[in-house]
Amino acid sequence: MRKNLNLLLAFAVCALCAPGVQAGTPESAAFIDRGRSLFDFGRWTDARHEFLQARETLSPADREAAQTVDFYLAACAVELGSRDAEAALRRFEARYPGSVYANDVRFSLGSYYCAEGDMKRAREAFEKTDYKALGRARKEQYDVRMGYVEFTDGDYDKAFGYFDRIGPQSEYADHALYYKSYIDYAEGRYGRAKQGFTALQRSDAYRDVVPYYLLQIEFHEGNYRYVVENGGKLVQRAVPERRKELERVIAESWFRLGDFNRTIEHLDAFTAAGGELDRDGSYLMGFSLYRTAHYPEAAEYLRRACGAEDALTQNASYHLADCYLRAGDKRAAMHAFAMAADDRFDATIAEDALFNYGKLQYELGGGAFNGAINVLTRYVEQYPSSPRVGEARTLLIAAYYNSNDYDAAYRAIKSFPTQDADIRAALQKITYFRGLEAYNAGDMRAAQRYLAESAAINVSPKYSALNSFWQGEIAFAQGDYTVAAAKYNAYLKRAPRSEKEYAMALYNLGYCAFSRMDMAQARGSFEKFLAVYPARDRYRADACNRLGDIRYSDREFEAAVAEYDRAAALGGPEKYYAQYKRAVTLGILGRTEQKQQALRQIITAGEGDYADEASYELGRSHIAQEQYAEGAAQLEKFVADYPSSPRRAQALSDLGLAYLNLGDKEKSLRYYDMVVETAPQSSEAKGAMEGIREIYVSEGRVDDYFDYAQKAGLESDLTAVSRDSLSFASAQKLYLAGQTDAAAKSLRSYVKSYPKGYYVNDALYFLSDCYLRSDQRDDAIETLTTLAGQGTNQYTVTVLEKLSDMTFEDKRYDEAAAAYRQLYDVTTTVAGREDAMKGYVRATLAGGDAAKIEAMAADVAAHPDAGAVALRESKFAWAELLRRQDRRADAVKLYKELASDVRTKEGSAAAYYVLEDVFAGGDMDKAEKAIFAYSEREPQAYWLAKAFILLGDVYVRKGDNFQARATYQSVADGYSPADDGIVAEAKERIAKLN
Repeated sequence: MRKNLNLLLAFAVCALCAPGVQAGTPESAAFIDRGRSLFDFGRWTDARHEFLQARETLSPADREAAQTVDFYLAACAVELGSRDAEAALRRFEARYPGSVYANDVRFSLGSYYCAEGDMKRAREAFEKTDYKALGRARKEQYDVRMGYVEFTDGDYDKAFGYFDRIGPQSEYADHALYYKSYIDYAEGRYGRAKQGFTALQRSDAYRDVVPYYLLQIEFHEGNYRYVVENGGKLVQRAVPERRKELERVIAESWFRLGDFNRTIEHLDAFTAAGGELDRDGSYLMGFSLYRTAHYPEAAEYLRRACGAEDALTQNASYHLADCYLRAGDKRAAMHAFAMAADDRFDATIAEDALFNYGKLQYELGGGAFNGAINVLTRYVEQYPSSPRVGEARTLLIAAYYNSNDYDAAYRAIKSFPTQDADIRAALQKITYFRGLEAYNAGDMRAAQRYLAESAAINVSPKYSALNSFWQGEIAFAQGDYTVAAAKYNAYLKRAPRSEKEYAMALYNLGYCAFSRMDMAQARGSFEKFLAVYPARDRYRADACNRLGDIRYSDREFEAAVAEYDRAAALGGPEKYYAQYKRAVTLGILGRTEQKQQALRQIITAGEGDYADEASYELGRSHIAQEQYAEGAAQLEKFVADYPSSPRRAQALSDLGLAYLNLGDKEKSLRYYDMVVETAPQSSEAKGAMEGIREIYVSEGRVDDYFDYAQKAGLESDLTAVSRDSLSFASAQKLYLAGQTDAAAKSLRSYVKSYPKGYYVNDALYFLSDCYLRSDQRDDAIETLTTLAGQGTNQYTVTVLEKLSDMTFEDKRYDEAAAAYRQLYDVTTTVAGREDAMKGYVRATLAGGDAAKIEAMAADVAAHPDAGAVALRESKFAWAELLRRQDRRADAVKLYKELASDVRTKEGSAAAYYVLEDVFAGGDMDKAEKAIFAYSEREPQAYWLAKAFILLGDVYVRKGDNFQARATYQSVADGYSPADDGIVAEAKERIAKLN
């Protein structure tokens, strides 16, 4: 308001800044005397003429009179607004230093600068003026002009002091009273301002503007009736600038009087006159439209009124919410209630808004971040005595039941002050699902803890039963089959047969018994499972395979073949095991031709995890049938196709035997030699050496045999070989008897005594197991590492599985990464390769070496069968490295490849970084659409919250601060946990909008 009122002050400036000069009495010259007189009467043109005449009559020696003339000519130039007035005064100062007129010159310079609006230089000149040396009239001029200088600089206290020196009889009295009244008005001293402006109604200079100020004062004093009764007359004669301000004041007065139609009328007049509605004005218009039932129009203005966290925003957003509800837009109403629920302002509005905010959150699905739970919990805690607290609790319990963010729901319900039966039932369900999430994430300890807590509540029979089932799953995963079976049986006693877990409990019971080698119990459980489980999927096929294995172990081979046929007919990955085992069982039944035909079919298909086993078994089958040529051909194909197979050494040894029987000693010797070279410390090498000895002896080349054995570094002395075998056999006997300490001692002795013995691999494997049983992890790791370096053998896969897991658990990440990578190269199953690559990726990432991570990512990318998890995690790690290196374009390319599956943490994060890239591109409409599309795909909560904060930033860029704040507020109110930076970031954004 002050800015506009200052316009009313401008008309007085020129009058206040016109300097007068009190002339000294000239000693001679009538021209000078008349000039002084005319100057004092303000006839500056005539005075200037007289002084010019005086200059012409002055004698060169009359310096005092010349000084007087020059001063008054310069003073006339100031009063007449001459362009060279300042120059004239400066010339006078230079010509007459120390003049008696020097103080008057400084005063005149100050007056000149004041009239020119140069308040800084006016102040400098006035402050150099000797106030006491001025005459009475000049002192009044000094006070009024210096007061104006302070006024324009905003120092109202000093300005008031100067104006207050002006007496009531002064010609400047009205000017001084006007400014003092204005200062009183501006600083809220309306009584004294009113008194001053009323007195000025008699002033010719101010009578036209006084009514405006009096109207404003009546408005501020709450006399709205006076404003509406007298404002119209002022509007009629007001200039446009003043008219719009009058319309604004009249509009608000009608608002205060409760006449909302008149409010709208005058606000329309205000905008028609060129006025722009600020937040207050938008609220007046919006509320007036709301009260006159123009809800869609009201919403537009109320929305504009919302902004900073203040009472105006609270009131506007509260009524805006009702407008949205009337229009059926519950989501927009929810956002508006969120703004209105600020209890720092109107408590009644805050309570009602908070309740409706929580209720709408629940009705709209609970919010992206458990908002309904958080808001309703706030309501119950803040307003425990509210008559609506019962309804709020009912909604809260329902929200708990419907929540999918179990961690957040758990934290909220645990912080609830009281827990009745309904709350406990909700807690049982939430804790149960929290346990399932932990189980699926592989955190068995946490899963066990949550399920135990859920079971202890024991309110809901359904979740009590399900707890037993999943506790059984955990026990099974931990290898405790007795406990697992007890939990499954407990579940079966309480659960209906229609539940999907019912069939799975029977299935798992079958495995518990199968793992304990209780084949009768296993058979019964698997058969019951098949009876209640109609789906033709992997579980059914697997159960058929297990029944086949049970029949096989019971030597019911025909029945076993039938079960394997059933499993194979169901398709899926389980068919590969079924086909292979069926072929093996046919061999046991003596149906060799059928066996070999079945194996050839597996080999030709080249699919599944048993193609290599089938290839090797077919070769062995031919040799067993003394079909050495066919056997050799098949085994050579096997060795070529599967060079990393653990059975390679055994196949090479079989090839040596085949060619020996075919009479091709050269080939036989070559294959035996390959066994010795690739697996020198294995039982296969011992057999190969026997074959080599037989060949050399048969050719009479005994010395050549001893030379060969010496070069190979293997024992050729039969007595030594015998001692080697006996030493290992002794240690092995202790190991198999379970005498761990004694076995370890004996095995260490064997390895030390026979470092190149034929049973070193076996000894190292048994020794590592002894160390594991004795909880000697470091020794076990060292032994497994040694064995892993012995080349591929029958232990390689098992050894690398143990070694990689143990080193990872012990945070020996470089060793773990190397073991996992080696495991990938030697394992033959699809699942095994995928698990190995996953371990390789995670161990490398845990090591944190950027160069190794980069190399790992490239390595994994070069192996398409690395598995989805390893490929995803390695690609994301590589993208993160690129982003940190400011290679954003390259990083975004990888993020886009990962963004398709937002259910994973890498997919959620990658898709978010793609959104950031769209935002950085500057197309806010595109960014908004992309963020909404992202949210519909249900990404992980953290990244969804980040996306919503980014959405708020989009709205800020688009100039929609209301929607921006609503978006930030939804994160601040709904997201949890509160300590990971997300809530703080949202609140920081809201604060910036203030």
